[in-house]
Amino acid sequence: MTAIIHYLRVWRHYLLSATFLIMTDNVATSYFQTLIKLSPKQARWQDFLAEFDYRIVYMLSKENVMTDALSRKVELATMNVSQPQSTLISPIKEGLQQDPLAKSFIKLANEGRQGIFWLNE
Repeated sequence: MTAIIHYLRVWRHYLLSATFLIMTDNVATSYFQTLIKLSPKQARWQDFLAEFDYRIVYMLSKENVMTDALSRKVELATMNVSQPQSTLISPIKEGLQQDPLAKSFIKLANEGRQGIFWLNE
């Protein structure tokens, strides 16, 4: 139930005007709204949940194939990994080579006479 509350807070602005379905494989979570005796935390959760138009549906793990396929396959975790490429550094380096003030700072940094600026390749 904690995860449901967390994600409802995250996506609250999208879900307030929508009717949605929460599918869970936790039986206790599916009976949460029928509880009579609540702890203070559960009472706060029910007040928060009252803002939304939703339904909690219990689904066996075996039947919840779509979620199971995404959360259990390790191959999918690394399927879309890519190396970030920066296109900003090379134009800056080219511009520094043509700027007279930058050239003087680079010269001072190479000679070790400039304490504020340094070269980082």
